[in-house]
Amino acid sequence: MRLRLRLNLLITIIMLFFIIVLSVVIMYASKQSIQEGVESAHDVTLQLLDSVIISSSQNPEWGDTHIVMRAYLEDLGRVRSNKIYLYDLQSNLLYKSPDSTYRQNETPPSWFIKFLAPAVTEDMRLIRFGRLIVRSDPIGAIKEAWAVMSNLFYITMFFILALNLIIYVLLGKWLQPINPMLSAITAMGKGNLNVRLPRFQVPDFDLISKNFNIMGQSLEKSTQENKRLGLIAQQTADAVMIHDHNLKINFWNKSAEKIFGYKSSDIIGKKISILEPRNLNKKLEINYSKLSNIIINLETQRKTKSGKLVNVSISRSPLIDPSSKKVVGDIVSMRDISEKIQALKSAEALQQNRELTAIIQEHVEDERKSLARELHDELGQYVSAIKIFTQNIVNRSKGKDKVIEESASTVMSAANQIYDGMHNIIKKLRPGALDNLGLNETIVDFVNNWKKQYSKLKINLNINGDIDNLGEMININIYRVIQEAMNNCVKHAKASKVNINIARRKNNIEIQFQDNGVGFDIGILKNSKQFGLVGIEERVKSLNGDFLIHSVIDKGTTLKIKIPFI
Repeated sequence: MRLRLRLNLLITIIMLFFIIVLSVVIMYASKQSIQEGVESAHDVTLQLLDSVIISSSQNPEWGDTHIVMRAYLEDLGRVRSNKIYLYDLQSNLLYKSPDSTYRQNETPPSWFIKFLAPAVTEDMRLIRFGRLIVRSDPIGAIKEAWAVMSNLFYITMFFILALNLIIYVLLGKWLQPINPMLSAITAMGKGNLNVRLPRFQVPDFDLISKNFNIMGQSLEKSTQENKRLGLIAQQTADAVMIHDHNLKINFWNKSAEKIFGYKSSDIIGKKISILEPRNLNKKLEINYSKLSNIIINLETQRKTKSGKLVNVSISRSPLIDPSSKKVVGDIVSMRDISEKIQALKSAEALQQNRELTAIIQEHVEDERKSLARELHDELGQYVSAIKIFTQNIVNRSKGKDKVIEESASTVMSAANQIYDGMHNIIKKLRPGALDNLGLNETIVDFVNNWKKQYSKLKINLNINGDIDNLGEMININIYRVIQEAMNNCVKHAKASKVNINIARRKNNIEIQFQDNGVGFDIGILKNSKQFGLVGIEERVKSLNGDFLIHSVIDKGTTLKIKIPFI
């Protein structure tokens, strides 16, 4: 709910509370007034009737008292807030006060009558040849009070509606500066650091605008300086990277992308060890593994994203913080001194390449698992600490410094986004259910998440047999195959229905993935990089499995996979 509506709702609640309190006060006052009025009217009526009784007794020539009283009551008619009954000596009713005609159309609710009505007072007078009863009757006064309360209610409701409309319009005018503030914050969050806020007439908003513009200028200036330094590192022919004291990469230039195949977005935050081949002679790496050691032209090998080994010459120097004079990381440059590896042509070379691919995949999955754990254990703690510190700042600045409070709240929001993003990254790196629940439950959970994300896509999953005890390598590859097949289906196939059948036979796992999408020409796979099917095929063949694909234009695609296991 927007701030404008929240403020309007708060004002409405306050007004309704005030009206309820006022109504209760008025009702209590009305109750007291009715009680006093009824008692007074009752006493006056008794005095009047007593005077008639006395006068009749003193003047016997008028006739019997009950006859005189009857004639007098008939002439008198209705008496306010009282009912009068006249009986003879045989208890026959001689006279009854007529019903009140005052506000006949008013019908107060029973709870209102019960609340306002005073205790009924009844007095009796014995007269000659008869009996006179006078009973209090406050219904007329109650009807009048109900009419007043009803009119007050309608007037109040009209006043609330009118006042709410006025306040809503005024709040819209007063809170107009919030819209450009939100737009500016959103733009800056997307990287537009030259956005600025105008001056505002409201002092608080104007102060926010002033500090926001100062912050934007500082960020823009520091960003421009970093860009100039980055251009130097980006345009060099050597692969240049910077990593922190935990050996995690936080800078990666264009030449490094060309040499190793990793985009900056793929490798930033990962450890430098991702480039180290597993079978490298560690004696060559002793000096390299120690932070702050200066290295000049160390010839060794590094691994690319594809798993290819590259001969490189490494130079490294420590990165020192100018303020603390402490080593905070390393600046590393790597020069490619190797020739391109020629493609293996023989069947034996192809098999070796597939085995290497399997090793690389296993290593990547291990790194993903390790990185997911590192992100959860280390970065998660740091983000949680930031949230706690920020919440303390919010609590301490609340009511004291609005700017600090709002800035801290912004940091808190950013920390929450980082925390959520980190968990999404962890989930992509390594499905936690695979380690805890097994392959069966992991695939079921994966499919359920896709069903929630793509509600229009009908997914049927059938799993026959126990597929939980196949080994780490087979489990993760089957999961990745299903994952990549679903990605292709959503991105390219435009399918409305997907059937996934997984069955465990004697010595094989058989997978059939079928969609009713647009299909494609299988012949383009060899020359196209837009499909992940080539990657699926490589995964299957690295496990000595069989891969078959069948696709018909406008009818869909079917993948048939058979993976052996012991």
